[in-house]
Amino acid sequence: MTTSNALFTEAQTIKDFNSELQDIQETLALSLVDSLKDGDHITTPTVIDMLKDLEDLQLKYYDRLEENENLQGGLENQSEIGDDEEDAVTQGWHKVQRELEQEGTQA
Repeated sequence: MTTSNALFTEAQTIKDFNSELQDIQETLALSLVDSLKDGDHITTPTVIDMLKDLEDLQLKYYDRLEENENLQGGLENQSEIGDDEEDAVTQGWHKVQRELEQEGTQA
């Protein structure tokens, strides 16, 4: 049950993070429009790169959310599965934990 709670908490964190990324994209777009109106010089490749980076982050977190949901579904069905399948769910959870730890050290 603790693993399921951790997955639920992670899923909520991912959703919150994606929402914040969308806010950043909107702010960036509005800032760009304001800068262009003011006659500031901003290179198109710079803006495109920033938007691509934000989009890549969102896609990465959507993938993680999907993995999280798959693991949650596996845990919910755990009472109905055999030991081999249970081990696969556990291994998947450990993979997610390792990825989180790696990202934490990279940040």
